[in-house]
Amino acid sequence: MSFLSDMLSPKFDQKPWWEKSRPVAVLLGIFVFILYLSTMARGLVLGDPTEYTFVANLPAIAHPPGYAFITLTGWLIQHVVPIGDFPWRMHLLAGVSGSVIVMAVYGTILQVIGKNNRWRVQTAALAALLTGTAANIWQHSIHANPHIMTAMFLAVNLFLLTRWAILPGPARWKWLWLFCFSAGLGVTHHPLTVFTFPAYAAFIVWTRPRLLFDWRKLLPMIGFALLGLIPLLYYPIISATQPVFGPHTMMTLEGFMAHVLARGLTESLPYYGWVDQPQRLVVFWSILRLQFAWPLVLFVLAAVLSWMKRPQSRDQRRETRDENNTQHPSPNTHHPSPITHHPSPITHHLSPTTHHPPPTTHHPLAALLLLAFLVNYAFVITLKQQDIMAYILGPLVVIMIIMGVGFAYTLEQLPGRWRGVTLLAVLLIGPGWNFLFNAPRISLQQYDEGDKYVDEVFAYFAGRGESVVLLNNWELMTPLWYTKFVERRWPDPKDVRPEFVSAAEPWLPSVFNYLPGGPVYLHGYRREIVDAGFRLRPRGDFYQVVEPGEKGIPPELTPLINPEEPLNSVAQLLAYELPQSTVQAGDFVPFTLAMRVTEPTSDFYVPVVQVGTIQFEFTTDTHLISPDWQPGEVIVERFDFALPHGLPPGEYPVTVRLRNLSQQVDLTEGLPTEILTVEAADHIPQTAHLLANYRQRVGLQTAVSRNGLEFRTAPWETPLATAPGEVVITQLHWEVLDYAEESYTIFVHLIDPANQLYVALDYTPLGGAVPTHLWFPKWLPDQRLIDPYRMEIPSDLAPGTYLIEVGLYEMISGRRLHIHDENGSIVGDRTILGAIEVTP
Repeated sequence: MSFLSDMLSPKFDQKPWWEKSRPVAVLLGIFVFILYLSTMARGLVLGDPTEYTFVANLPAIAHPPGYAFITLTGWLIQHVVPIGDFPWRMHLLAGVSGSVIVMAVYGTILQVIGKNNRWRVQTAALAALLTGTAANIWQHSIHANPHIMTAMFLAVNLFLLTRWAILPGPARWKWLWLFCFSAGLGVTHHPLTVFTFPAYAAFIVWTRPRLLFDWRKLLPMIGFALLGLIPLLYYPIISATQPVFGPHTMMTLEGFMAHVLARGLTESLPYYGWVDQPQRLVVFWSILRLQFAWPLVLFVLAAVLSWMKRPQSRDQRRETRDENNTQHPSPNTHHPSPITHHPSPITHHLSPTTHHPPPTTHHPLAALLLLAFLVNYAFVITLKQQDIMAYILGPLVVIMIIMGVGFAYTLEQLPGRWRGVTLLAVLLIGPGWNFLFNAPRISLQQYDEGDKYVDEVFAYFAGRGESVVLLNNWELMTPLWYTKFVERRWPDPKDVRPEFVSAAEPWLPSVFNYLPGGPVYLHGYRREIVDAGFRLRPRGDFYQVVEPGEKGIPPELTPLINPEEPLNSVAQLLAYELPQSTVQAGDFVPFTLAMRVTEPTSDFYVPVVQVGTIQFEFTTDTHLISPDWQPGEVIVERFDFALPHGLPPGEYPVTVRLRNLSQQVDLTEGLPTEILTVEAADHIPQTAHLLANYRQRVGLQTAVSRNGLEFRTAPWETPLATAPGEVVITQLHWEVLDYAEESYTIFVHLIDPANQLYVALDYTPLGGAVPTHLWFPKWLPDQRLIDPYRMEIPSDLAPGTYLIEVGLYEMISGRRLHIHDENGSIVGDRTILGAIEVTP
């Protein structure tokens, strides 16, 4: 505590440089590593994180671009760390990378600020803590992923370059050699590291223009860079051994380049053009707001303004005087002579007795940081990926550095009595708020989706002898591969044979391929299979593909009536399954129903589930509509429902009935099923202020549409005027109510009053930037996001009145998220924002 209290005092700055900067850096690194360790995932994380784990363990080659560096370091950490399972050891690598980022940010800020700023240690430490506790950095530091390491290379490279620039004398060059080695090493990890090379090169040339003609310096730079590229040799070496996972063609130049450059993924580079950039800027602003309080952005502006108005800071002028006084003392007096103290430019650069150049001015340092941000931002913000939050880690790190520099400059200009108050305020609204907000929400300690799925596959099919083929997507196949390659466990093929569905053989062709040989199961609902004429029957946590006309009831379902009794209606409920008898308020509860019709019908029949007084009237969306049912065929569907977070604990009877939507008539009274025991929720969000509450998971706070300078706030009554070819901008303001159980897609549609669709904007939230769920829940409760959409009115659209509808659906199944009222009952699955009037 004495060290910490001393660090918060200006007297701390009177100590020598090496006595204060290194201990603080180590303390910062240890603190955030403990933070990451306490919230780190323990087991298998679905998708890519598990792939990186078993690829490093084998070793093998990961998906493009290959990730040689994380594979080699992952193999090392998995075989050196003596405790924990292999997945946990691999997660440790992300935690170490995040800690290195924090230390590098701290060191870079110190060097950019300059030695004579009295508050540089405190401001750099606060900015580093802000970086380490930011949601995006934190989330990527607690599970195995290469993107936190990509950001680490950027942070380390900036530290090494600024260190080289500010140090005097020959010792400075070792930092440039280390930078070259780090830059080369980064290339072996991910091509994204290359995008910052123009900023590095411009900074080096600006700082030392003569370096281009100094072969004694250039040759070591090239040598160290090539040394860093050595991990690339891993690809042809491993590929030649015919690994069980990864390409076998990387011994050839074509195979090597195709994999390393990820040529198959270039269709998304770039996606968003110039006309989309205002909306993409809003996306970036929304991402920034997830990392820290918006007033802290003012410190970024403070840094930029300081760099613009002065070529050299007051601190660096002091440094220049100090260095001149040190390097050119007068032999006869305690003060340097005027000539020595003010050397001419020619004398300063050409005198053979002058070995130490003056400190670097702010201009090249500012250019390095700003250009590093811009080149990375320009690339990442134009992508349409499922998750650019992983790619935008680098630009966020640079923003944090600039913010720390601006904080130091601002603090230096404040009167003495305001500095302590400002430090405390930034501590509270910066890292303090981040810690209090993120710590209880961001943890993956209880995450078990990967291990749970493996256990489900082994347990559900074991001993059945049905020779089932289980089709899996990438996310769920990777934990099964880990079990096969690392744990050497695999299900008996007489029971189940897991198969991976790839782009080469999609879902429907895979069904046609495997179904003639025996039962086929899926991990989830796939609308394209149903649209092709098959039925998908929920069986446990899986779906079985069956031919139309199946009349048997799955044995795990509980009968509602005796199916042999005479029928008293066209449609009938037969059986149900409610696998959970005890749930928590706010849970998404699975519920399966078996139904049938006795004769062909054109009416739409849907179930209505009632829990206490709460009614869940389901829509026909993503379910096989009753006009497509065959007479006598047993239709089995899942109708899951979400309970309100504020539902009081207690026992609630669950009943179900059928409703004829076409005639708005209930066919029967509610049939009793089970008593559902509800426990109190841990977190109860406020929902009364929301425009719409989607599945107790996502709230639509407000929605604003505009055409030019004409604005409408939903729900509006006066139509928004527009014309063919014009653009309507819509901004959706989301509030996270609870963790998403899977990835949602946002839809913003232009329809007519008869529900005819004319324009469809369907994206992962924020234009692909911030998914609700990827490997694990990404949206955290109480977060708020601004989601912009640019809708161009078709040039051939007929004049008339049209509507803008908004909603969400599950990315895989296409099932829409229902809207709940204040009581918790379902009231629809879309929000009509308002009308637009299209004029000629």
